[in-house]
This record gives sequence, structure tokens and C-alpha cells, in this order.
Amino acid sequence: MDQIYCLGDIVGYGASPEQCVNLVRERCSATVKGNHEAMTEQEGMILAPERVAAGIRHARDVLSADQLDWLRELPLVVRAQGFTIVHASLAFPEEFAYLDTDQEARLHFRFQETHACFMGHTHVPVALFPGSGEPMWAQLDEEVFNLDRRVRCAINVGSVGQPRDQDSRASYGIYDTEALQFVLRRVDYDFKRAQDRIIKAGLPSENAERLSSGM
Repeated sequence: MDQIYCLGDIVGYGASPEQCVNLVRERCSATVKGNHEAMTEQEGMILAPERVAAGIRHARDVLSADQLDWLRELPLVVRAQGFTIVHASLAFPEEFAYLDTDQEARLHFRFQETHACFMGHTHVPVALFPGSGEPMWAQLDEEVFNLDRRVRCAINVGSVGQPRDQDSRASYGIYDTEALQFVLRRVDYDFKRAQDRIIKAGLPSENAERLSSGM
């Protein structure tokens, strides 16, 4: 049976957090907490760059109490169908470390018990292996990527919106748990409409610009 999983950061940069939360709640079998959801729990000033803080304040203003409670109750890690999902690293997931260096990779794999782990956070699609010495990194395209139950692999599926790999399309992944095959998917969407909404909501212009630049 096909299932949908959300890797976090449902709210933040964008102008329509309520619609996003409703969509994820309706369609996803499991969702993990991202750093943006965690920031909705902070009292007072949000210690983050304005491009992030503005989106969190906007989410707090427009989300209902029920939606905010749902975000705050999200788990940091979920294990399902033989794999694990987390927003950032499995090493102290509440700290939301960027898994983008060999040091962070080594730390992450100390905690990865399943053969596959899927994550987001860096917004850059990549596959990562422990390696025999140093961690091994592989950039992902839209070709089928074969996994092996005997070899642990961590896969970043990129992001839907706010890309950071110079590709404006939305990025997500499909994993076949029987064939052990993963494929990255890229889809075009009306980012101009999303940009207009961001500007109209009074959010930072760079949040809108990134949708088209992919930076």
C-alpha cells in the first residue's frame, strides 16, 4: 500500500501555512517535526534570521490553536516499513544539525539502525553511506537508485519549495520497500503564484526570490 511521509518544515518561509498543515494532516501517514515546527513553540523572540523568523511569526498568527498543538506534538523520529524518517540528523535530532559534513555524517550513522533513512533540512538531494573509512556522498538525479539491506544509506530528498540546489522545481522521493529502489522526482509548479503570496503577506522578498533562483 502506498503511503506518504512528510519530513518536516511544513511552516516557515511561505505565506500559506494553514493550507499546508491541513494538506499534510489529511494525506500523510506520518510526519516528523522540523526545526520550523519546533520554533513555533518558542516564547518571545525567535532566535533565527529574519527570513525564517518572519515566516514563523506569520504561522503563529494564522494557524489555529489546534494546528499549532498538532505541530508541537509531532515526533522527531519515526520508524516505518523498515526505514527511518527524521528532519535532520539522527544524532540528537532535537538539535537539527545540518547533515552536510563528514563529521556530522559519522555521528549520524552511529544512531541509524535501519538500512535506509530519509531526511530533508539542507534542501539538497543527496545519498550518503558510512563507507569503510570516510563517508561516501552521491548526488541524486532522477535515475533509479538501488539500495542494499546490508548497507546503510541516508537519503536527503530535497524540498518542496525553498530549493538550495539551483533547481526551482519541487523535489520529493519515491521508495519501493520491496525492490529496495529509490527514485528522486522533480515537478514544476506555479512558483510565481507562491511568490506573489509571499510578497502580499509581507514576508521577506528573499523567501520569494529563492523559489525561482533555487539558491
